[in-house]
Formats: sequence, C-alpha cells, structure tokens
Amino acid sequence: MLDEFNKLGFYTIHNFFDVDLINRIIKETNPLFEYTDSDSNILQIHEKAPSIKEIIFDERLNELVTKILGENEPVQTQWRFKPPEGSGFPYHQDDFWTRAGHGNTINVLVHFEKTNELNGCIKVLPESHNPPFHSDGVSLNCDKGDITILHNNLIHWSDKNTSLDWRRNLLVMYVKNNIDYIPIHIEFESKDLIVETLQEALLKS
Repeated sequence: MLDEFNKLGFYTIHNFFDVDLINRIIKETNPLFEYTDSDSNILQIHEKAPSIKEIIFDERLNELVTKILGENEPVQTQWRFKPPEGSGFPYHQDDFWTRAGHGNTINVLVHFEKTNELNGCIKVLPESHNPPFHSDGVSLNCDKGDITILHNNLIHWSDKNTSLDWRRNLLVMYVKNNIDYIPIHIEFESKDLIVETLQEALLKS
C-alpha cells in the first residue's frame, strides 16, 4: 500500500467501511441542513453527526494514516455533496490552501455513493504530487464504503454531476504532529466561496 501511495499520490481501498454504517450516517446527516443546487461543503460535520467519529477514529484507518504520516491527528472533516446538475470543481492541490508543506497532510475520502463520471466523481492525475509527471487523468470509480487516500500535493478535480442522483462523500484531513497549517473555519456553500475564502485566509496568514 505505502509504495503505491508514494508512487501514485493516491490509494483506494474497496469495501473498507460497512454499508450499514454509511447508511446510518446518511440518515443522521440528512435532517441537519438544506441541500443546495451546487457542489457544497459542510465543515466539521462530525460535531453535528456523532456517528462520523466511528470513521475518524477507526483503528484500521488510523493505522493506515500513521504508516503514511507518522504521528498525526485528525483536524478537519468535510461533508461534501453534489446534487443532480451540481457543478464541478477545478484542478487543484489541497496544500495550496492549507500550506502545511509537501506530504505533511493527507485527506481520506470516504465514498457514500457509487461514484462514476456521470455523477461527477473525483478525478486525479497520478504522480502529480512529485513532478515532473507524465500521466493522464484517472476517474475514481468507487462504491459505497470505499475509501481513497489523497496526498496533499496531488492534482485532482471533479466534473459536473450529469446524473439524476446525489453524490456525497466525507473528507477527513489528517496532519503530522507539530506541523503548522491554515485551518478553515467557515461552512462553504459554493466552490466560488471556497476559493474566495481560502485566498483571504492566505492573505491574512
């Protein structure tokens, strides 16, 4: 696992979380907020949906994260949802905003639906965390309960949801101990607000 992650900058494990847990979290989160017609985020969702802590502190997941980062801590959760016709998100590297430094954070993406190109799945450029690289984009076609671990310098993006179904996932950010980073404390409602707010945070840092 570690060799492939270090080479490609991402790693997917299928059937990692039980579907019953995933369904329970969906049921718990549905009443908490009103879905919008755009690609949206709810930050620190574990504070509103306690069942998500079962994912954050899963022993198997923590072992994987420690293999990659060493001593670490979970610092942020995001509940991400894309409705039918929901917009995509442009090419980016997560460390552009957090400024933690190469390889000092990872994001664990937990898939809450079957993901594919129709519903605007995440796409990645393998090996783009360590330029120069020569690769084409890869779609993360995953099933409910799968996880994908993303290097903080991996280039990734998503396209518009052209299906009739929602695409939801949970993102958990882990950071190496004693590493400074820029935390984000605002609940985002659109990709434009995400970019605008993160840029403001950088200017203030």
